[in-house]
Amino acid sequence: MAKLSFLRLATLITLYPIMVLLLGACSDQSVGSDPKSVLFSDSTPAVKGTPASPNYVITLPADHLAHPDFSVEWWYLTANLHDENGADYAFQWTLFRFKTRDQINAWDNGQSYMAHVSLHSKNKHWFAERFARGGVGNAGVTEQPLSLFLDDWQWQADEGQGLLFPSTITVRNIPDTQMKQPAQDIEVSLHLSTHGPFVLHGQKGYSVKSVTPPLASHYYSQPFIQVTGGLRVNGQEHQLTGQGWFDHEWSSQLMDTSTAGWDWFSIHLDNGAKIMAFRMRLPGQTDYISGSYIEPNGTSTALSSSELALVPHSQTQVAGRLFPLTWRLSLANKNIELKLQANKSDQLNSGRFAYYEGALNISGTHSGKGFMELTGY
Repeated sequence: MAKLSFLRLATLITLYPIMVLLLGACSDQSVGSDPKSVLFSDSTPAVKGTPASPNYVITLPADHLAHPDFSVEWWYLTANLHDENGADYAFQWTLFRFKTRDQINAWDNGQSYMAHVSLHSKNKHWFAERFARGGVGNAGVTEQPLSLFLDDWQWQADEGQGLLFPSTITVRNIPDTQMKQPAQDIEVSLHLSTHGPFVLHGQKGYSVKSVTPPLASHYYSQPFIQVTGGLRVNGQEHQLTGQGWFDHEWSSQLMDTSTAGWDWFSIHLDNGAKIMAFRMRLPGQTDYISGSYIEPNGTSTALSSSELALVPHSQTQVAGRLFPLTWRLSLANKNIELKLQANKSDQLNSGRFAYYEGALNISGTHSGKGFMELTGY
């Protein structure tokens, strides 16, 4: 235990200045300041990585694994859940990988990892983040069976060479953000199974984020996830069920000082259809809007700004910052007009950088549930 604690302390000391640079929108940023980048600051050293390419062919299950030649990558799950009494919960699990340098030795492979876990109930928020250096062995992505992990926060596939589902996510020891102290007796264990296909966004998985400069990523999702499992808080057990959405994205072109921030939405409509909507905000340019409409059978259609309208409707102050927590989303060719509303105002993840991540209630021509992520505010 002492050795593990020393390694984690050494990792944090090593990674802290790197992460402050990588994640330029810091949590102590003053209200009203103008962050130049969500991911990079002007002083960030350039890390050369393989650029996203329209010629890249996403191949599954091989591409569930890490892409260490790319500068940044994340595996990201959100879930809209409820317990046996009908109480709502919102869960997020994310593993980030950063290429920080070329490999030096077996103990420093030039990769760094950051993990975020967030859980919301009606009145509580648990959130934590962890860091690790690649090559040490306490974080990474392995196969046979597929595993994504940082310490005891683990996503473990049940079986199959390189298959991501079915699988189980287990996390422990998430601090209560209101109590400002670790809640030692807390555990979330969720089983994930699928009932639909993976979806490639953009041009067969090549997802363009802007016109100038050319920002792009490789991006696919699994929006058809059935979630079952349990939550234990201070000895009290809850059974959870609901819907999940998985994203996997990697790029070397999102690390740009011109990026002001982005807004992302995943939507489960009650008729079985799904929507992914994305807005990239770039100073001095028109917001770049893209998305995907996914039929209940998994057939997907890429959406451009001429087909998808995504407009903030009202702002709410959270922790001294203004966030657009109500939105209007329209798909004219589908006769869809939606109001997207945060199901509670305070869903801010305050880690090394602060961003808004939380559950949505959906009303209008259709009803449903979803998640939104707001960065750079």
